[in-house]
Amino acid sequence: MISNSPRSADDIKARYQYPDSRFIPVKGMNVHYRDVGSGPVVVLLHGMFASLHTWEKWIDILKKDFRVIAPDNPNYGMTGPHPEAMYPGIYSDFLEAFLDALEIDQCMMAGNSLGGWMTWEFAATRPQRVSKVILIDSAGYLFFPTLTLMLLALPGAIAITRRMKTPRFFVRRVLRSVYGNPELVTEERIDLYHAMMLLPGNLQAATRVVHYIRNHLGFRTGHIKKVKQPALVMWGEKDRWIPLRHVACFCKDMKNSTSVTYPEAGHVPMEEIPEKSVADARAFLLKK
Repeated sequence: MISNSPRSADDIKARYQYPDSRFIPVKGMNVHYRDVGSGPVVVLLHGMFASLHTWEKWIDILKKDFRVIAPDNPNYGMTGPHPEAMYPGIYSDFLEAFLDALEIDQCMMAGNSLGGWMTWEFAATRPQRVSKVILIDSAGYLFFPTLTLMLLALPGAIAITRRMKTPRFFVRRVLRSVYGNPELVTEERIDLYHAMMLLPGNLQAATRVVHYIRNHLGFRTGHIKKVKQPALVMWGEKDRWIPLRHVACFCKDMKNSTSVTYPEAGHVPMEEIPEKSVADARAFLLKK
């Protein structure tokens, strides 16, 4: 049960939409996104189990210099399940259609975790559409999954999630595991993540994403070497989901890259240390 939170999908959406929330039809989905500020375009892509809310404090800073666009990625948030489930290239296809719908020819792109995978794959396969890349604790190389991901990867997990709702204690456990300092996870933050996972089809859709990654033995990492754009790799040193050693892997394969790590942060530096992490991102994005 969500503490002091609305119960129905309509109530959840009403509570967690922003005054500037927008919706646009893309590939059979009504995509929820924010589009604020003016200037060069920066697209922010959230990670697994998250939503565009993860970027709230980054957006408040970046909108002073940039036009910042942050969608709820397919299979998550208020966008919800992709009608075609999962297939190779699904997120790059989505990003191309999303940018086309907004009449954006080129942008800079930043992604966390799953959003990092979306970012480097799109930058590699549609290089003319991305001028700079930021990867934040990005998915990419093989790693030993957390217990949460292992459970969702089990055979039959999709059928089970079709008949169940996400328990709040599960959301609390997952969220505390992605922060370097679990004490920074507030009840309000747990309510938000829980609410997004209670929206119809989201838990099952997230499970399909995990199964897709499992069935394909990870990601098509050959694309990473094709990323020629200037890139910044940002990482929380206390990341319990994806190991710190992947920073060196990304920087080796992306020749035009630099990195910065944060001793106190976990898997989501933009939530845990927003001021420090966005300052580094902003400096990189503004650099000529």
